[in-house]
Amino acid sequence: MEEYSLDVPGYRDQRVPNTFLAQPEPTSHLGIVLPGFRHTADRADLHFAGRILLDRRADLLRVDYVYSQTNFMDQPEVEQDAWLACDVLAVCNAALSFRPYQSITLIGKSLGTKAMGHLLADQRFQGANCIWLTPLLTDEWLCSQIKHMRPRSLFIIGTADKFYQPDTLKQLKNVTSGHSVVIEGANHELEVPDSIPKTLTALKRMVQAMQEFIGVSLDSA
Repeated sequence: MEEYSLDVPGYRDQRVPNTFLAQPEPTSHLGIVLPGFRHTADRADLHFAGRILLDRRADLLRVDYVYSQTNFMDQPEVEQDAWLACDVLAVCNAALSFRPYQSITLIGKSLGTKAMGHLLADQRFQGANCIWLTPLLTDEWLCSQIKHMRPRSLFIIGTADKFYQPDTLKQLKNVTSGHSVVIEGANHELEVPDSIPKTLTALKRMVQAMQEFIGVSLDSA
């Protein structure tokens, strides 16, 4: 496995931190991991999501943006959106130029699901397989994007997550003919407070669901 850091200028010409892992043999599948605001790609859910993709011989781009170390949250929402969209599109363009890909899997966590919404507006990503970890179900724009684009989807969220909206989740699941994993008592970090065993059981459910979802997408590619 070859590991790179793609030199990509993003919003206001600031470099977009990233890690690109390339398979030693040619592959037609690219996985893209888009973390949360403070929920990095090294956290268990995203780490194992990346491992699944690598084990299935996909190249992997991890976008390691560091908005928590900037004034990102002090900006108006319109500027946050422009910042996020510019960064993510720039680094994804660089990854897509590495070799020709026929299949793309997008995996986003929280803020990363908003990034997925921006990518889906680009024709190259409209056939992507999408895993939405703690999607921002209260964000009308994001939900509208999902309803409009209807990507093949897996939604994972906890019932104690402030963004959990069961009716909205049902709508998105139906319109995408998607699947969902709803974890009883799990918060926005996908952890069950005060219960390590329940948190580990939840993680196992998530990993199994992602393995099945990614496996089917690759087998049908």
